[in-house]
Amino acid sequence: MQQRPIIFFDLETTGVSTTNDRIIQIGAIKVLPDGTEEVKNVLINPTIPIPASASAIHGVYDKDVAKAPTFHQVSKSFAAWLSGSDLAGYNSDNFDVPMLIAEFDRVGIAFPEPETKLVDVYKIERLVNGHTLGDTYKRYMGEELDGAHDALVDIYATMKIFQKQLEQNPDLPVDAADIDALCQGDNKRVDYAGKLYEKNGDIYWKFGKHRDAKLKDTVSYCNWVLKSDFPADTKNWIRKVIGA
Repeated sequence: MQQRPIIFFDLETTGVSTTNDRIIQIGAIKVLPDGTEEVKNVLINPTIPIPASASAIHGVYDKDVAKAPTFHQVSKSFAAWLSGSDLAGYNSDNFDVPMLIAEFDRVGIAFPEPETKLVDVYKIERLVNGHTLGDTYKRYMGEELDGAHDALVDIYATMKIFQKQLEQNPDLPVDAADIDALCQGDNKRVDYAGKLYEKNGDIYWKFGKHRDAKLKDTVSYCNWVLKSDFPADTKNWIRKVIGA
C-alpha cells in the first residue's frame, strides 16, 4: 500500500527546452493513501509567446493564457501542495520533472524535496511492454485515448495505465520508493533529469558520446555541458564533481 500521497502530473509547455521554454498548463491529481483524490488543472501565463507549432499540439494559444497567473504567482502555493508527496507521470523523468525543477529554480524555490520518490509510468511500461501513451492506453483500456495532449486528459490516462500495470503485473512493487528503485536498476540516479548516475561512489554519464565514462575523466565535456542547454540540477552536480 502506498504510504505517502502520490501526485500524477503532466505539463504542457511552449517547447522542450528547460532553459528557454515555459509551462503553460499544469494538470495534477494527488492520490492520498486512502484513495482520496485532489485535482488541479490550471493554465499558466508563460510570459513569452507560445509558438504556433506548440499550440498545434496541445491546443493552447496566447489568448488562452493572457489573463492566467504566472508560474511565479502560483509557485508558493503549488510547492506547498506538492510537499510531502511522491511524483508520477508518463516520461516524466525525462521532461516534466526537469521542467518543473527549472521553473521552481527561476523563482528561487528548491524542488523537489530530498525524500521525494519518482514514478515514471513510461519506464514501467518499457519494462513490461513499451510504446507511446496513446498506444499504451489502448492496449490496457481497449479504447482510443480521446483528447490526447490536454494535460488533465493525459494524466488521467497515465493514472489508469498505472493502475492496470499493477493489476496485471502482481510482481511489481506498489510503493513509490520501491518502483523508483526498480526503474533505476543497478545504477543510482544522481540528477532528476537522469543524465548522470552513481556507481561505487563515482558519478558517470548516462548519455552521449561519453556514456558510462566518469565525469572526472571528461572535464572538457563537462565544461561543454555547463555552457549548453541542460537542466540546472544536472549542471549543479557537474560543478560539484569537477569543482567548477
